[in-house]
Order: sequence, then structure tokens, then C-alpha cells
Amino acid sequence: MKYRIILTLTFAALLCGSCHHGNTDITQEMALEGVRNYCHQEYDWNIAKENPDIMYVKTGEETEKEYEIIFRSYTGAFVYFYIDKKTGQNRMVETVPSLNIKEEKGTIDLHNYLEK
Repeated sequence: MKYRIILTLTFAALLCGSCHHGNTDITQEMALEGVRNYCHQEYDWNIAKENPDIMYVKTGEETEKEYEIIFRSYTGAFVYFYIDKKTGQNRMVETVPSLNIKEEKGTIDLHNYLEK
């Protein structure tokens, strides 16, 4: 009986670990796609139709634990998304170089912006 309970709990833990928001590794492509989808949903890209170089989303530096994804707005502001490779948890930092401003802007749930 004891072994059945242990096996059942182990099986349940394995199932929960593979859930959508579980410990699924995030690839660089997933991080880029999620941030790109977020930025296209949250920011007005109409201004970039005539000059697409003024707005973009691209990969930045990569560390052992996280990806950096960079959004550049037509205003000259940059939003840096730091995405945890294991969990997808992240933080956003907005910088405005011309005004010497740098501030934390919160987080997003990357999984909400990935194609299912």
C-alpha cells in the first residue's frame, strides 16, 4: 500500500512537471516569438510601415540562465526583456538613452504570447 501511494505521488509530480507552465525549457526562438507577439499586440506598429527600421524586436545577449530580447520603439526607447531559460519568467527594463532614463517595467507571462 505504501508503495502504491509513493508511485501515485511520483506519477502526479511528473505530470504536473510537464504542464504548460511547468519546467519546460524556453528556447531562444520561443523567447523571441513571445516577445515579438507581445510587442505587436501592445504597441502601434502603423508608424513603422513606411520605415520598418525604426521599430524592431531582436535577440540580444545570452547568458547561461537567460535570453535578452530587445524591442526598439519608433520613439527611440528600448525595452529589454530578460527571459529565464527554464521557466519563461521575465522582467522588462525600459531605457530612453536620449533622456538617460532606465526603469523596471514589470513582467509578462511569456506563455500567453506563444502560439499554441
